[in-house]
Amino acid sequence: MAVDGSNMAHAVIDTAVKERTRLHNGRSRTTALVVLGFLAAFGLFLALVVGKSDPTSAPTCDGKTMTRDSECRIWSNHGGGGTYSYDEMIDRRESSNGIWRVVGFGGAGLAVVLMVVAATKLNPNRPWGKPVAAACPRCHQPTLREKLTVHSISRGRTTYRYSGIVTLCTPVCGFTAVRQR
Repeated sequence: MAVDGSNMAHAVIDTAVKERTRLHNGRSRTTALVVLGFLAAFGLFLALVVGKSDPTSAPTCDGKTMTRDSECRIWSNHGGGGTYSYDEMIDRRESSNGIWRVVGFGGAGLAVVLMVVAATKLNPNRPWGKPVAAACPRCHQPTLREKLTVHSISRGRTTYRYSGIVTLCTPVCGFTAVRQR
């Protein structure tokens, strides 16, 4: 594959500028928090609605409500089959509900932890890249920041990666440069 170095340098710079813009507009953080909020709510739904049953209600067997003196015969090719009393069917129901509670609360807890991570890592006030000690050659202000940036192009099953350390000034100044690491 023939590569024009100038075009790839511009592609790496464009990738860095888009990354800085995405970080500073806050949309990435908002999207992450909304999606994780829905996942946390879904986890709570599983734990509190799906995983909840009335312990005083009668168990069911094959869709029919059991009485105290009835038995439930369960056929299974994978083990776990047999004949169960009224109290045993209540125990089976409660143990399966416990699984939904664990899954629901565990998923909600994980979503909340990831929300905290997303809120801090995707903070729009967090500066892009590391500061550079030199002044900008265009605006002469000490506002340069740099970061290793990778630009990827996929062609079929092959992915080409081009990287460089990109230096950016403020969007108002518009100074950009790239160098190899």
